[in-house]
Amino acid sequence: MTGATTPPLAFVYDRCATRSHAMLEMRLAGCRAYAERQGWEVAGWWVDFGDAALGGERPELGALVGALGRQVVVRRAFSLVHHWNRFAHDAEGRLALQRRVAEAGGHSATTFGESDEDDRSDERAGYTRVPAGRQPSV
Repeated sequence: MTGATTPPLAFVYDRCATRSHAMLEMRLAGCRAYAERQGWEVAGWWVDFGDAALGGERPELGALVGALGRQVVVRRAFSLVHHWNRFAHDAEGRLALQRRVAEAGGHSATTFGESDEDDRSDERAGYTRVPAGRQPSV
């Protein structure tokens, strides 16, 4: 079963650079609840911790992108984050990481209903979507 009848997959991503995981757990619970409301199937959870949560490499995000890329051939797939700043606090960093998802064939979405699935500006977050292959002009 593929196409419109198959629910999209949610690849949940977050990052945590602090010792306390209380806020992380709340954000992940929010992602779970959002996916359920949307009727999306959660494909898994990827979290970068410590120094890996601060740099551009993000090993867990890389693993998420690899897994997502293998699934988009049969299903729509989203990297689901609680808020855009879970990728990065600055626009350039956020767009660079979001582009990795787009280049794998997926889309990014937040629990606030924001998504880069279409070409509209994401005005609530104060960012403009950058399609795969284009550099951010920030």
